[in-house]
Amino acid sequence: MNLKTCVLLLLLFFTTCLASAQSLSQSLTVHAPFAPETYQPLDGHQRWERWINEDGRSGALHIESIGTAAYLQTFNVPAEWNRSWGGFARRLGSSYGSNIIQNTMHESFAAAEGTDPRYFACACKGLFRRGGHVIKMSFLTYNHSGNLTLDLPQITSIYGSSMIQAMWYPSHYTALVQGVQAGHIEAGFIGTEHLVQEFSPELKRFFHLRW
Repeated sequence: MNLKTCVLLLLLFFTTCLASAQSLSQSLTVHAPFAPETYQPLDGHQRWERWINEDGRSGALHIESIGTAAYLQTFNVPAEWNRSWGGFARRLGSSYGSNIIQNTMHESFAAAEGTDPRYFACACKGLFRRGGHVIKMSFLTYNHSGNLTLDLPQITSIYGSSMIQAMWYPSHYTALVQGVQAGHIEAGFIGTEHLVQEFSPELKRFFHLRW
């Protein structure tokens, strides 16, 4: 599968799910930290700033890319790249490329659809309620009216970037097999990131951190 075919499939998935996502938003309930009428959507300038921050000015991109490359180096994935310094450099470049593609797809698709790419913590108490909120908000977001909707931009960017990344891996890696499998793993990473964001106040107090 070439890049053009991969992109066309992703666009088809995005557009065909858009209508159902809008109707789904009315039936989903999450303990939001705001009422829909008080919601303030991001303007164009704020979206641009997020895009720039996500793709370079944020330390999270570098930490995630280096961590992913180190993980792949440890388990020698892909094996053809070996565990040499050259292999680590290729894995690091691959991780950076995939993360930049994912962030770019997420931010641009969210701007096009009018959804919010930010994570909002639960307006509730209790470990299980907040944990459930993390799971829900790994697949949901808010539209321009402050109502819940399926987070198609995030889902598309997760699997899209993983499928594209598989295209510069060795030839036996395919976008529809290893690419989709890598997307499943990346979805778990997104959930973990939201978990940290949800419980960041408690983590700050526990570790005496300030950021």
